Amino acid sequence: MSREASKTADGRGGRLILVRHTQVAAHLSGICYGASDVALSAEGEAHANALAVSLAREGPAVVLHSGLSRARYLAEQIARHAGVELLCDARLLEMNFGAWELRSWDDIFLEVGHGMSRLVHEPDSYCAPGGETANDVRDRMISWVSQLPADKNIVAVGHGGAICTLRGTLAGAPSSKWPDFMPTFGEIVHIRLPI
Repeated sequence: MSREASKTADGRGGRLILVRHTQVAAHLSGICYGASDVALSAEGEAHANALAVSLAREGPAVVLHSGLSRARYLAEQIARHAGVELLCDARLLEMNFGAWELRSWDDIFLEVGHGMSRLVHEPDSYCAPGGETANDVRDRMISWVSQLPADKNIVAVGHGGAICTLRGTLAGAPSSKWPDFMPTFGEIVHIRLPI
């Protein structure tokens, strides 16, 4: 597809088509996998293959992904169908949960109890040991989206926490409401550019 073909038809700017990766492997249910590289389930791969065909029809100028295999798989399929460049941008990564990574949420709850809610109620200062704050995620996502070309359609495959943080911020919602903007696996979110 030519670069001209990837421009928007109405000439009013581009769109960011942001997609959460599809379903991960079943054994990860109840596990905090955040920024860890975990695999898709067979159902997740099938869903990604189907999604890729429709997302390629959006006419992306480029397809971006976080670098984690669960996001990269869908992004590779979209780029192949659309015939466009595939790029990695680590700012699309899921929140890094530090010492909580790859532990069960139940075990984390036993350790910190309802303190986990501090992630959204104290977004500037609270994080898992060695992890990121919610505002760290917000800042890198806003930095990323503000640097996208304003006149092109961009498809980006990312992660639930990072996407909900961006959506909540753009909607002007307080951090305590950001989880309300969490996309489901494979959900597509449209954002008009420039923000």
